[in-house]
Amino acid sequence: MPTLVPGSSERGFTLVEVLVVLVIVAIAASMVSLSIGKRDNGLRNDAQRLADAFTVAQSEARSDGRPIRWLANGQGWSFERQGRLPGPSAQEDTPVPVDHLEQDEMLRPQTWQAGAVQLRLDPDRPLVFNTEWVAAPMTLVLRSGDTSVTLQRDAAGRYDIR
Repeated sequence: MPTLVPGSSERGFTLVEVLVVLVIVAIAASMVSLSIGKRDNGLRNDAQRLADAFTVAQSEARSDGRPIRWLANGQGWSFERQGRLPGPSAQEDTPVPVDHLEQDEMLRPQTWQAGAVQLRLDPDRPLVFNTEWVAAPMTLVLRSGDTSVTLQRDAAGRYDIR
């Protein structure tokens, strides 16, 4: 049975010492998790920006009546659609310039935040947003270095990033 004897007993850690150690461990763990997550943040941000741009392109194609095509390479992406003549024309063979949508905030040409990106689109055909309300499912894999992010569209036009 323990007895109360005057004197000091320093056989353990105080609550304050334990809490200080826990705070230090928590800070170190958060720094590690933040540094690990930074590698794919740029790629994930690119996928989110792309999903938002795809949604806008689909809406724009439906409201305007002209299909919009997505173009991409290792440096970035852009959208284009067949332009319109400035006024009525009786000549049917007048070439119509391509509209690169450079004035549109969401659809203007963009560069990848993740640096050089490799793309794999399934099905492997040009991605065109048209006036149809039902979109074909598609999977786009973005790869930068050893990191990859998958952007999927279902038949209802919803996008999921994995």
